[in-house]
Amino acid sequence: MKESTAWTTIKRQERILVLEPDESMLSSILSALHEVAPEAVVDVAHDLEEAHRITADEPVELFVLDLDAASDSALLGDLRASHPKAEAIFLTPGHFASPPEESERMGDVHFLEKPFSDSDFRNLAQNLLRPGGDLRPARRQRVLVIDDSLMLLGFVEEILTEANYQVVTAGTSQEGLQAARQQKPDLILLDYLLPDLPGDELSHRLSEDESTAHIPVLFMSGFGTDLEGAQARSENVLGILHKPFTSDSLLKVVGENLSREEGTEPAVRSEFTNVVSPGEEEETSVVTFSPLWNESAAASSQESEQTHSGFGDLDFPAQPQPALFESGALENVYFSGDTGFFSFSRALRVIGHETLTGTLRSAGTRENIDLHAREGKVVLVTTRDAEGYCAEAPVTLVNIDPDRVAAARETQTQTSCPLFITLVREDLILRDPALQLVQHYGQKLFAQQWSAPRVRFAFEQTSELPDFTNDIPAEDDIEHWMLSTLRFVQAQDVADEANYDPAWIPAYTRDGFERIQKLRLTVAEAQFASQFNGTRSIAQIARNLRLDLKFARLTLFRFVKLEIVECWPPTDSEKAERGSVFKRLGRSIGIGE
Repeated sequence: MKESTAWTTIKRQERILVLEPDESMLSSILSALHEVAPEAVVDVAHDLEEAHRITADEPVELFVLDLDAASDSALLGDLRASHPKAEAIFLTPGHFASPPEESERMGDVHFLEKPFSDSDFRNLAQNLLRPGGDLRPARRQRVLVIDDSLMLLGFVEEILTEANYQVVTAGTSQEGLQAARQQKPDLILLDYLLPDLPGDELSHRLSEDESTAHIPVLFMSGFGTDLEGAQARSENVLGILHKPFTSDSLLKVVGENLSREEGTEPAVRSEFTNVVSPGEEEETSVVTFSPLWNESAAASSQESEQTHSGFGDLDFPAQPQPALFESGALENVYFSGDTGFFSFSRALRVIGHETLTGTLRSAGTRENIDLHAREGKVVLVTTRDAEGYCAEAPVTLVNIDPDRVAAARETQTQTSCPLFITLVREDLILRDPALQLVQHYGQKLFAQQWSAPRVRFAFEQTSELPDFTNDIPAEDDIEHWMLSTLRFVQAQDVADEANYDPAWIPAYTRDGFERIQKLRLTVAEAQFASQFNGTRSIAQIARNLRLDLKFARLTLFRFVKLEIVECWPPTDSEKAERGSVFKRLGRSIGIGE
């Protein structure tokens, strides 16, 4: 298929053909050619056969050919015969010894050894296309990046600035809306999950404002397929850039979706969405309401709920809909969603921040799990699955009549009242040991949800909790309670999810450092957290602390789940070898090696 990038649709005085498979180098070449000849038509080919097809009907003034991709000498000769007057720039590998014979017959041929600087290529193109002329500086295009992650903002700003874009950053929706109105960017990269407003609502406001309605928007999200509906509802949204993304995919997406000249058509949505996806994405239900956003978000349609059993995940076998989520099963739902789209950490912080009273009901692997909260504090966690709640016989129950224990288990199956509370009520065990057991097994039960691949949940707000919670003291700190549950998660439980690349770099989220100061960390956790400086990789941290990599990953998993820390890829060492403006592509923050 012909793939053409035209800088203008009015003048076609010159035509340039570029054959370069490397996306980063291609972006650099296109940028330089646009500075030298902004009125030219630039076609991009992926191989010599495609180059022949593209240039079959019209003459070409300049060929830019990477010899790593143009190795077929016969086709190269045919190309020369078709365009005897064309100039040519051959990009040669470092080990290149001598030019092919066919190249000697292609007009004026100039060889440029890789890696080369942008200025070297630009000067050579200037001499061939505009000899003796002054290079007209092109306007640097402006990109607005809106995300609450400092790590991501630094990563994107570093890469796009190096690629000669002007970059404006904003950490909230309100800051982003103000920046869009004042800075008039050419493109907006918008995180979908922001602390004050969801991305689709912000994009809608941008589209309704005459001063910003024309600005194209790209969503950034780890749950891309969940946002296809939001993308379809907003005319200014071109597509979705899936997190985490590489420097190459970022540059490709920005380059393809930025209008080089007024009136130029942006890339087609489907093409761009397919290009930047890191793999098959799972379809998830969306959050129906979140007080973190203070806005109503789009809800999954009833048809969607009926069509996608197993929550729409093609990799999971279809499962029966839990009774918890059947129509009419819950009343006064304050928020709902699933962990593929809305994290447990954020859901629990909503409960604490809004001082809610009610029950967070989540679909467990065997039976629903209920977390009862009173005025923003966790009281206890329980389930009707008594065996799943406590399969073994704790020492405290050794001297209790097995029939009474069995009866208490049956009561839990019927009412979800933890069996230990029933035994206290019957004066079979002491209250303090029972409360310790309720806390221990409740946290252990909830720990399963952290490691589950996908869990649906809903918070049902009530004025009163079940009577069996009345005498149970609530946990003082919901964040510390979350950390306590995460300590029950073992390495084997999260072997896949916690399999972080040792070269990746952990760093605090926007409020992560402030939040971690308030947690009661173990000595090992505190030492691990002290290593986060935005430059140390997971492997370096493990070496510094003399930790087994498995343990380091597990500790990191806790902080990631709490959304205190996030991870980003390190410098791309292969591209760092290039002595050009793209030398530092792949760095996740603006710090040297």
